[in-house]
Amino acid sequence: MDKLRKNIKIIFVIFCGLFISLIVYMSYFTAYERDRLIQSSYNRRLWEQEDKVLRGTIYDAKGRPLADTVVEGNIKKRVYPGGEAFGPLIGYSDRRFGRAGLEDALNSELLGVAEKDPMVLLRQKILGVSDRGSGVYLTIDSQLQGTAYRLFRGRRGALVAMDPSTGALLAVVSSPGYDAENLSNKWEGLLDNPDKPLINRATQGLYPPGSAFKIITLAAALTSHPEIEKKTYYTPGYVKINGRIIRDYEHLRPGDYDLRAAFRYSCNTVFIQIGQEVGPDNLFSMAEAFGFNAKLDTDIPIATSTMPKPPALGGEVELAEDSIGQGKILATPLQMARVASVIASGGKLATPYIVQKVVSPLGFEKSYNVQMPREVLDKTVADKVKALMVDVVKNGTGRPAGINGITVAGKTGSAENPHGKTHAWFVGFAPAENPKIAVAAVVENAGSGGANAGPIVKQVILQYITGLKK
Repeated sequence: MDKLRKNIKIIFVIFCGLFISLIVYMSYFTAYERDRLIQSSYNRRLWEQEDKVLRGTIYDAKGRPLADTVVEGNIKKRVYPGGEAFGPLIGYSDRRFGRAGLEDALNSELLGVAEKDPMVLLRQKILGVSDRGSGVYLTIDSQLQGTAYRLFRGRRGALVAMDPSTGALLAVVSSPGYDAENLSNKWEGLLDNPDKPLINRATQGLYPPGSAFKIITLAAALTSHPEIEKKTYYTPGYVKINGRIIRDYEHLRPGDYDLRAAFRYSCNTVFIQIGQEVGPDNLFSMAEAFGFNAKLDTDIPIATSTMPKPPALGGEVELAEDSIGQGKILATPLQMARVASVIASGGKLATPYIVQKVVSPLGFEKSYNVQMPREVLDKTVADKVKALMVDVVKNGTGRPAGINGITVAGKTGSAENPHGKTHAWFVGFAPAENPKIAVAAVVENAGSGGANAGPIVKQVILQYITGLKK
């Protein structure tokens, strides 16, 4: 009998443990995984909901539709007026292929299931609009997006333009793109395309930033060693560190360079010397202040740009490579647009966002909370970097981005690529006196940043600034 009681107690304890585990498990999913499960394209209930609801429209900042639902007979069809320029950003919503891009990220809003206020839901039911999803207005300017996309001329690359004072994304371009309409007829071709058009290079592409990263090295130097402004560095055209030889670009002559000249002509060997003075810890801290290694909590999925922590011992080669944006540093074009924005805004780091507002079927508007930019760099230092970036465009490697009547600040980059020709970078902003737009562009395997990425950024800035003046 005692053995029986003991067994009963053991079974009771096991069942209690299983019951408590089930409660914890369900509570976890209810509290922490709810939104992810609701958003999942594998959630069959959402596809059933889609059959009952007219999926909402995605608009640009000026109310032009980028994704809409039309009804032909009794069949709903998703159309994408933005075409190839918006494919990687807007994505698609297809029962066969699932969802991608903003169609996936904003699925709850577009189906109207994000609304939790019971009074609003009741009102929609009474007024007969419960079968419609909400409209989503983006911060993107579709004309600017289209212009930027055409400027790539089908070459692989990406561009991000943003408002440096708020973080509002003005253009998010990935080239080549794709037209998401009639996806079933194109799917195999898109999958087999070696240029990978389904990937959003602007937010998910990770590239070595090359000399564009020297903005951060310069900011770290002026912060930790302000006397560096008055120094002159000699370079024979190359530097040898622990057996590794790093050379300047062919157009640079050996000789003496002050900080302005070294930045103007993007002298690798001088910036390696500067990086050695700054030290790995200061450089790493400055990179993190500019947004590296931080996962962004925003309304658009963004890959994390990374700079590995320097080793405790040794690491001279790593520091040299880090100082010029090579080695293991990887950045998205969006992150490099943020780097430009920090300088443009006088040292403040903005969190990028793309949703301007969500409008319910009843016309109620819900604006997303915009995170206030935070100061990450002393304004005096930011202004000094800005002045040197203006000089790059006026007198240095960034001349192809110069615009008559508009002061452009920028930095070129030619990032070494182990798989082929160097990637061409240009990051900048304008007008330098009162920046309204910050842009980063990368053209894969194109060579010189000034010659290949600079003209793209120039035209995007020109169109945007001209539009503001109208």
